[in-house]
Amino acid sequence: MKFTATSVKFVYLTIIALVFASSACKTISQVQFQTLEAPEIVLPSDVNNLAFVDRNLSFPADSIAQYYFVTGVSIKDSIDHTQNMSLNCYQGFTENISEFWPQDSIPFVRLPHKMMPDTIRHFTPLSWNVVDSLCKETKSDVLVVLEDIQAFNKQNMEEGDVYWAFTEIQYYGIWRIYDPLYQKIYDDRILVDSLFLETSDSNVEKLVNEKLPKREELLNDASYELGRSYVDLISPKWTDVKRSYFVSGDKRLSTALYFMNKNEFDTAINMWKSITQEKNMKLAGRAAYNLAVVHEMKGELKEARSWIRKAIYFYKKIKNIPDEYKEIEAYALALNSRWVNGKKIKQFFGEE
Repeated sequence: MKFTATSVKFVYLTIIALVFASSACKTISQVQFQTLEAPEIVLPSDVNNLAFVDRNLSFPADSIAQYYFVTGVSIKDSIDHTQNMSLNCYQGFTENISEFWPQDSIPFVRLPHKMMPDTIRHFTPLSWNVVDSLCKETKSDVLVVLEDIQAFNKQNMEEGDVYWAFTEIQYYGIWRIYDPLYQKIYDDRILVDSLFLETSDSNVEKLVNEKLPKREELLNDASYELGRSYVDLISPKWTDVKRSYFVSGDKRLSTALYFMNKNEFDTAINMWKSITQEKNMKLAGRAAYNLAVVHEMKGELKEARSWIRKAIYFYKKIKNIPDEYKEIEAYALALNSRWVNGKKIKQFFGEE
C-alpha cells in the first residue's frame, strides 16, 4: 500500500479544481477538473520503500565529460564537477517524488567506485545477492539504480548590435529498478534530454561573468532535472482536464447550465436524461454526451463510457451527421484512455 487508508477510496474520483465557466459561445460551456494520472512504471502495490543507488561505474572515455566547448574550442575543466552529478540527480528524485509514496526519506547509496574496461559501454545488471544485501541494509523493498550519468555542454558567442551567448547541455542517464523479492527488473531505460539558454548584453564581460551560467551550475541543473524526470515515471500525479458540454438547442440544456454552475449535478443529470428520450436524435446525442462528461467529472468512468456509446448511437441515426460528431468520437477515445489509466491507478493502489 502506497498511501494513507482514507485516501485510497478517493483515488478513482476526480477532484473539482475549478467550478464551471460559462462560455461566451451560445452552444457550449466548459468544465475544468483534476484527475489522477497513472505513472508509466507501475510498481507492485506492496512496494513501500525505495532506495536510490549510484552504481558509480566509470570508463576511460568518461574523461571526455571534463571537456566542454566554447565557440568551437575544446577546454578542459580544471575541476571535475561531474563527481556531484549523481547527488544532484538524487536530490531531483527525492524532492519531486509524489505524495503517494508515504516515506520521509529515501536512502542514498553510492557503490564503491569501479573502473570498467574501455570497450562498448555496457552495464551488466547487479547480482541479486548484491541487490538483496542493499535492500536489507537500507530497509527498502526495491532499488532505483542510476547505472550511468553523462553530460556534455557547449557555449557559442556571436557579436552583433549586442553580444549574444548560447549555452546548451546535453545529458542522459541509464536507470533500472530491481526487486529482490521476485528477482525482477521493473524498468531498464535510458533518458536523454538537454537544457538550452540564450542571453545577451552590450558588455561582453558582464555577459560572460554575470549572465552565463557556470559549468558547475549547468551540470547541477541537468542532473537535478534527470532525477526529477525519472521520478515522474513512477509517481501518480494530478492533471487538469477541460471538457466542453452542450448548453443550446433545448431549454433544458440551457437551464441545466444554471444547475451545473451551482454544483447541483443531479438536477442537471435528470434534465439531460429526459432529453435522451426525445425523437430529435441530435438533441438526444448532445444530452447523452453531456451525461458522459458529468459522470467522467465525478470519476464514474463506467457510466461515462456507457453514455458516450449512447451518444454515438443517437448521432449515427441522423441522416446528415453534424460536424460536432467528430468531437463526440474524439471524446470516446479520450474516455477509453481514461479507462485504461483508471485500471493502472487501481493496480498502483492494489485494488485489482
